[in-house]
Parts: sequence; structure tokens; C-alpha cells
Amino acid sequence: MLAQSRLYNFIDSENGFTISFLEGQKVIQELAMIHDVKGMGFNFFRDSVLSGLQLINYLKPSENFGFFIDSEDPYFRLKIEMNFDGYMRTLLLPANFEENPKKFSGNVRLVKIMPNNHAPYQSVIAVKNKSLKDIVNNVLKDSYQMNSKVIISEDSDQSILISRLPDINVNKKEVTDRINLDEYYQSIQTQLHEILKIGSTEYETITNEFKKINFELLTSKDIEFKCNCSRERMLTGVASVARGTTLDDLFDGKKSLEAKCDYCNTNYLITIEEIEEIIKISKQ
Repeated sequence: MLAQSRLYNFIDSENGFTISFLEGQKVIQELAMIHDVKGMGFNFFRDSVLSGLQLINYLKPSENFGFFIDSEDPYFRLKIEMNFDGYMRTLLLPANFEENPKKFSGNVRLVKIMPNNHAPYQSVIAVKNKSLKDIVNNVLKDSYQMNSKVIISEDSDQSILISRLPDINVNKKEVTDRINLDEYYQSIQTQLHEILKIGSTEYETITNEFKKINFELLTSKDIEFKCNCSRERMLTGVASVARGTTLDDLFDGKKSLEAKCDYCNTNYLITIEEIEEIIKISKQ
């Protein structure tokens, strides 16, 4: 049985770099069981999740974040929702998506929900012939002022995010004689790929491997697939659709219908009487 997926944060204080290591094997296994995405399409789905979940690093307590890609060329819809506590859910549409596009064009939507804030922060970024890694790194650079590089393992369901800390010394003056991100990556590239090749899910093994290359563990947290759908939410959604049509058309002349959550594939049996009651109450 695989250990719970975990996001680790390490720091190289001497050189001013951080590493976020995502051990995502259990999460990816769960997604493979939930979603009917196969072959090359699942490879893209996997890479998207392993890249996108690195954005959890930049959430504050009680914050929720949505990372959505509406691609037109090729056509697909990717949704990754996550929160500070490490819970996530995701989907890729169409369900039979069979490509692993290296580049795509469309829009990226970023939605952040903050505590005690009824209006979520949302930004839309137009992308043309961009890779997933490019997009994640651009989000970190533009929204969080982080100079970063994403590495996705070819051997296991794991990813690494290397970030260069800002060039500021104790007097808050810019420092310009530090090694840059690409040079630093080249200096530890072999060791990082060896860690990914090991593919360990064990806490002690992972932390010890990074300790060997002078990284100190700062924090870690579990990453877990958790869908917040419920029967009550599904009833509300079906009632909202019902207001734009007739119940007879919506239920196709039947007494009930099955509504499915696209994120976790849970089916909910909804009766026409329940929807009639919700609509009746809303009109009072």
C-alpha cells in the first residue's frame, strides 16, 4: 500500500534556493482509478497534476485556489482545485482525451478564494503555443515574483520545483553576484534526478536524500484527493438548470434522474419531487 502523497519544502540557505518536492504516487493512482483517461491523455493529465499542485506552496491558511486551462488548440478543459490544507480535486475533459500536447493555445484562469472574502480573485491569461511548465513558471514569476523551474520525473509520479530566493540582503539591498537558477540547477541536476529515479514514498528516505545535498527540511504536508461534492449541492445544481427549462424535458418524462460529479464520478439519484420542492421554496 502506497504512503499518503506529501509535499516537502526544503531550503539551501547558503545559496538562497528552495526546493518543493511533490511525492504524488498515491494521488496519481487514485486519479487513474477515478477518471477514464487513458494512454497519452493520462500522461498529460499526470504531468498537469504534478505541475499544478506545486502552486499549493503559495497558498495561505484557509485559502483555496483553482488552476483552469481552457485550451482551443488542441481542445481540452483541465481543472485543478486545491487548498492550503493539501486537499485537491481535478478533471480533464473530454474524458476520452488521447493527446499529450507539448504546446497548446487558449486561456488559463486563476481563481483564488480567500477567507472572509465573498468575491474571489480571478485573472485570465491568454497563452499561445505554451507548455504546462512554461505556464506554471510564468504564474510564479508574475504573481509571486518567484524565479522557478519545474521538473517532472520520468520514473515515478513525483515533481520538483526549484525556486531562487530574491536577491535581497539583510539591508534590503539588491545582491547581484549570486548564481542564477539555470547554473544552480546544472550544479545539482544529477543528484535531483537520482532522487527521482529512486522513487521512494518514505518520509525518512526522502528527507535524508535531500540532506545529502545540503537541503534542510522546512515543512511538509499530506496531499490528498478530496471532493467536496454532496447530494445537497447536486440538488441545487439540478434545480438551477430546471429553471431554464421544463421539468418534463429535464427529466425526460421520468420520475428521477442520475446526476454525476465530474470530479469524483459519484452518482446521485435526484427525484422530480425534490426539484419541485426546491423551486417552490425559492418562489416563496
